Amino acid sequence: MNDRDEMFGSLPKGTYMYCIHCERTYKHGEHRIRTDLKEYLQMCPYEDCDGDTVLDSKEWSVIRESHPNYPDTPVHGVVYSLH
Repeated sequence: MNDRDEMFGSLPKGTYMYCIHCERTYKHGEHRIRTDLKEYLQMCPYEDCDGDTVLDSKEWSVIRESHPNYPDTPVHGVVYSLH
């Protein structure tokens, strides 16, 4: 199960998430597992990012509320700056 779902409730399949660390998007449920700690963490799927999917992600629809010029469907790998 997705750790974010356990904490905040499940999201519809295909929901896009935004990582506040790397400012890129991914589909909800995508992640990589970090196992070099005492407990595993579900991390942002981008290898060069240290954000986790529980505390460091926001739903794309929430980001678009303050950035309506961003596309409905984000492009994989594109940085969408909040600044």
